[in-house]
This record gives sequence, structure tokens and C-alpha cells, in this order.
Amino acid sequence: MKFDDLIVNYLGEFGKYQKVQFLLVCLPTLFTAFHALSWTFSGATVPHRCVLPGETKTSPYWLPEQDQRVSVQKCDLSDHPDWKRCPYESCAYSNGTKCNNGFVYDNSVIKFSAMQRWDIVCDRSVLKAVIQSMYYVGQMAGSLVFGFLGDRIGRKKVFFIAINVLIVSGIGMVVAPHWIIFSLCRIAVGFSHPGIFVIAVVIGMELVGPSKRKVASIFTGIFFALGQMFLGITAYFIRDYQYLQLAISVPALVFLSYWWLIPESARWLVSQRRYEDADKVIRKAAKWNKTQVPEKWWEEVETDDTTLTKSETSKKKHNFFDLVRTPKLRRISLSIMLCWPIVSMVYYGVSMNTNFLGGNLYTTFIFGALIEIPSVITVFFLIDRIGRRPLLSGGFTIASICMISNLLVGANVHWLVSMVQFLLAKGAITATYASIYTFTPELFPTVIRNTAMGMCSMMARVGAILASYISMWLVDQFGKVAMIIPFATLGLLAAVIVLSLPETAGKELPETIEQLEGHVKSHELQPLSSTKSE
Repeated sequence: MKFDDLIVNYLGEFGKYQKVQFLLVCLPTLFTAFHALSWTFSGATVPHRCVLPGETKTSPYWLPEQDQRVSVQKCDLSDHPDWKRCPYESCAYSNGTKCNNGFVYDNSVIKFSAMQRWDIVCDRSVLKAVIQSMYYVGQMAGSLVFGFLGDRIGRKKVFFIAINVLIVSGIGMVVAPHWIIFSLCRIAVGFSHPGIFVIAVVIGMELVGPSKRKVASIFTGIFFALGQMFLGITAYFIRDYQYLQLAISVPALVFLSYWWLIPESARWLVSQRRYEDADKVIRKAAKWNKTQVPEKWWEEVETDDTTLTKSETSKKKHNFFDLVRTPKLRRISLSIMLCWPIVSMVYYGVSMNTNFLGGNLYTTFIFGALIEIPSVITVFFLIDRIGRRPLLSGGFTIASICMISNLLVGANVHWLVSMVQFLLAKGAITATYASIYTFTPELFPTVIRNTAMGMCSMMARVGAILASYISMWLVDQFGKVAMIIPFATLGLLAAVIVLSLPETAGKELPETIEQLEGHVKSHELQPLSSTKSE
């Protein structure tokens, strides 16, 4: 009998215990959304001009009447007798001298930005993309480390370690005296992200029965979207980046209580043959769900004599190379790991170009986050009806078509058309991201599932890093065509690749690599006793 049978026949697929535990692991994902996109506001570009002779950095942004003859630009100074009034951003005079005395900023909208604090403007503006990419570098490292540790030391320990890293580094960004220190803290925050979000998906998925596994990824996606909305609302009221950073970091201290509230994954404990520890978790769950489980249930969960013996299993340690060691697992691993950077690249690329919507920074951001919720809910209702593969392939295709259509219609189009294109692209790629979080862990056996999720998440960071530089640098140099062509082409490629993967909807999760490869036959579904719990 499989572990899934134990959940279905004796615990219930999604009882009170699973619901409470799932809610607890989802709450920290709000904070991953806060920090993932906080640079949108903390690093927002503030209108600026050069400091004139006789001025200081605290001088008024708008020039007095007697200085209107001087064309003061964002990045240099030049005399121009016909210059009449501010704002000066639309002026473009050459032969100017650099702003050696610094800059005066317009704080009418944003009171204090990290860009203002460290003068990340003009020839230093590339640092904005650098700092943003550092978050994804941290995520890449975290995916590698936490994915490995999650299978070696357990889901709970990794989850708690990541929460502590998030709290310390989040507060560290508040007091960082230099942009390099700020970037290092941002790397650390990114490092914690996979240990929280990915582990939350894995814990949630391993708690529930096969028909409810979609809940784990779908609702973590909803919490991530809610986190974006809360961030936008919080940033609207807190226009100082240091206070904003404090507001999204300090409340996470409450999650230190999780050491006593979140148990280890019973499924992982069984895979490690720690049956006594697993029994404590299962019996607590049964008590909450008002069900009963038989004595020594783990003896029925054991695989047949063609599987590894106990001594062999205790000694067997899986690593990254196991993902490509056997033919079926190798094909699955390479295919899905190609899809992850593409979905990440398109998602973050579209998210960082919300100016398709028009409007101000705050309403555009909130509106873009809002569309994610119906997208994720749509996935919730469709992912078991039509399957994982059609949903993924369709999402990639729709997002690609929307981007191509935006390029074809050009700039001379009503803003509502651009808005619809943006919302459809954002909604489609959000649905794809939510679907791939359900699909991927179902493709891999329990003994290496967390390692696989970690590797996939690491590959996604490669896509996010590329998206940062494409959106913040290449688009400025060559226009939106520099983003749309590679994103749409890769999206269509991914739409084809996912169709080559096996469908997993409603199927049991493999426990070992041998089961996945077909070397070990699964037991028929049999109840453990004649009494079946409701």
C-alpha cells in the first residue's frame, strides 16, 4: 500500500489538520512576495536634476525664476538662454558637464528612495538592475542549498532556517549604510525565498491526498498574489524605503513560533524510515481529523521485496546527479528544467513592464497583482479537469501571442488595447507559474523530490536574472522588441516541450526512483483494515 492510500483511507484527503497546517505554511509566502518585489518601490527612480552652483542637495526641486535660463538636466548641466520652465526631463541638450555636485530630487511622490540615498542615477543607473538581479542570485543559491537540505535534513528544519534568514537580512536592509551592503542583504533575502515558498509547496503537497494536491501550489500562488497587493497598498502609505522595509520585515518575527507549530513532513519521515516520528505526526493528524489509523500502519506502507532493504535505504543518499542518472528521470528532469527559466523570465519580464497599463506606480502595481488571483483560481478549477500539460502549454501560448500582438499593433493604439494585452499576458503566465508548481513535484519520486524542486527553482532564477537586465537595460537601448521576441519565442518552445512530459493528474506520487523507472511495481490500493475512516 502507498502512503497516499493511508491519507485517503484513514486521515482524509484534506481534513481539519491539513487545512490548519497548510494555512500556517502559506502565511510566510506573503513575505516572500513583499521582498521579491519591494525593489519596485524601494528602488523607484525619483525625478532629479543636477545641483546648481550655490545650491545644496536639499534645495527645492523646481528652479527659481532667475535660474530658468540654465538648462538643468537629469545628468548634466548646459547653458541655454531660451530655456523657459521646468520640468526639464523632456529637454535634451548636449555638450553638458556631469553633475559633480550631486543631484536634487523631487520628493513630492516618493519621500525617500534608495536610488536617492546612493545617487543610483545617470551613469550609475545600471546598479538598479544589478541590485534587483542580486535577489535572484540569492534565490539561485537558496534553491541549490535548500533543495538539497530539504531531502537530507527534512522540510521543517529548512523552513525554519529560511524564515530566520529572511528576518535578519530583511531588517539588515533597513540599516544598510551602502548599496553594496544593501545588495548583500538582498542576496540573503533571495536565498531564503526557496526555503520558504518551495518548501511550503512541498509540505502542503505531502500533507494531502492525490485529488487535493493542487491546493498546495494553487493557494500558495494566491498568497503570493495577495502579498503583492499588500505590498502595493503598504508602499502607497509608506513612501520612505527604510520604513517600508521595516514594515515588511519585522512582522515576520511571529514565524519564529513555527518551530513548535509545524511538524516534520510525515511522508518524508516514512521515506527515511523514521516510523516512530512519522507515527506521532499521523496520529496527531488523525486526532484533529477525528479518524483512526491502525497500529504499525507503516508495515503496510512498505514496498515489496524488490525494493531496497532497510539497511540499503538508510545508507542511500540521493544527490543532484540522480536526476539524470536513469533514462526516464533524465528526460523528465531536462525537459522541466528548461521550462522553469522560461516561465520565470516571462513572468518577471512582464511584471517589470507594467507600464503597459499606464497610470501611476502604485495603482499599476496593485492592478497587475490583482489579475493574478483570478488566474490562480482558474487553475484551481481547471488543472484536474483538463490536466497539467494542456494548462501549461496553453498558458505559455497565450502569453506569447499577447506579447507578439502588442509588438504588431505598435504604439499608435488605444491604451485599453495595451491594457488588455498586458492583463492577458500577465494572467496567462501567472496561471502557467501556478501550474508548474503543481506539476513539477508530481513528476519526481519522494526521495529526490525536494532536490528536483530546488534545481528547478534554481533554473528559474537564471530566467529572472536575464529578465532583469533585458527589462531594465536592453529595452531602454533597443525598445520593447528586445524583450518580446526572445520571450515569445521561448514561450512557444516551452509550450511544445511540456506536451512531451507525462500527465500526473490524479496519479499516485512515486516514492523511489525505481518505481518511477518501472523497476518496482506499486501495490494495489488496499485498505489497512476492514474499518474505513470517513
